[in-house]
Amino acid sequence: GTYVEKMKLVDKWIGDMMNEMETLGIVDNTIVIVMGDNGHFTKYAPQSGYTPMVFRGGKGATTEGGVRVDAFVRWPGMIEADSVAGDIVHVSDLYTTLARISGATEDIPRDRVIDGIDQTGLWLNGDTHGRRDYVFLYNINSLEAVVKEQYKLSIPGGGIETAILADFYDLFRDTREENPVSNEIGAWGGAQFVRMIMRHMKRMKKSPRAGPAT
Repeated sequence: GTYVEKMKLVDKWIGDMMNEMETLGIVDNTIVIVMGDNGHFTKYAPQSGYTPMVFRGGKGATTEGGVRVDAFVRWPGMIEADSVAGDIVHVSDLYTTLARISGATEDIPRDRVIDGIDQTGLWLNGDTHGRRDYVFLYNINSLEAVVKEQYKLSIPGGGIETAILADFYDLFRDTREENPVSNEIGAWGGAQFVRMIMRHMKRMKKSPRAGPAT
């Protein structure tokens, strides 16, 4: 079917699920999360109806259009209805946040580095700001970009040795990452990002990545 038909079908399925929760009487103690898993499929399916407008790129890219996704969280009486959070929330944050809400923090492993940050304060406490202000963006095993607050360092070829050639962006001014900051601000910012990357690499060396659990 067409893109519009598919969206209507997804909308119907979500509505069916919400109605069934009402029927079962479990709405007030059930958290519903609806989110994308990556940017749109423009590259693979030009007919999908998606166009990279505010953010450039799609699935498979570490530009903002490839990694930013829509996400909706619903928990009546606990999460303010129609509220909007523009902060950085990484998918791994769902793990620690839901563990805290469900009283399962003791079950989080202590023998390894846990990437997720507890975002309960952003969801429930009305703090209006998240606990995460950075994210490392990988393309499979290659670190291709780092975002810190509104700034982004895009690393050509994903190698730290090429970081001197990296492009530095202010995402508030340049959402499509088309005009790198080439003045002294870019040079200064890039140096700070390289320090972040070096710390990240040291942590990775101390706590190597485990393979996927299957």
